[in-house]
Amino acid sequence: MSRQPSPSVRRKILSAARRIFGDKGYKEATIREIAKLAGVSVGGLYPYFGNKEQLYVEALEEGARMYKEGLLGLENEDPEVAVRRYIENHLEYTASRRQIVSRHFKDYDLEFVKPFRTQFFTYQKGLLGAIIRKGSEQRIFSVVNYGDAALFILCVLKGAIFNDLAGTIDLGKSGDALCRLVLRFLKQEKTTEDLTVVHQKKNRS
Repeated sequence: MSRQPSPSVRRKILSAARRIFGDKGYKEATIREIAKLAGVSVGGLYPYFGNKEQLYVEALEEGARMYKEGLLGLENEDPEVAVRRYIENHLEYTASRRQIVSRHFKDYDLEFVKPFRTQFFTYQKGLLGAIIRKGSEQRIFSVVNYGDAALFILCVLKGAIFNDLAGTIDLGKSGDALCRLVLRFLKQEKTTEDLTVVHQKKNRS
């Protein structure tokens, strides 16, 4: 009689996968290394994950679920508070997974990951767009194209994270300035001051 898959073993494999993929990236990581770190045989891994591609995507999906948990109820909050909380959650999540995020940037050309990236991006843009629309309807924000505004914020965050990983800025010290920058954009206020602050804080560190 075959043994039933164990949820605890599955969690161990995913945890090991995140660590190995974070250390080496998708292309250099091996199933053998992941299985060894998880404490299972290579053959014992396959009932849970059919191949390395599936394991990589499911590791990303688990991270996305954790990311979404940090944003529960966001659409019910005050729009300005919600935008700030979204940015803070985004930066905190990235900081806590800095290594695997860095590797994910380098593995961005992986074709099999595109459906996941598209779905996750659609979720992010949809949530931000709903918050911005609510803020505009309440006359807190001045932008009228909610989708474009959400896209702009996501591009700003991606650029900020990329520059943080490259050492150009320090988001640990500049996160608040980034929040103000985004909120001023949504209110159509002057933004150049906070752009200067983000770079000055890096130069002083």
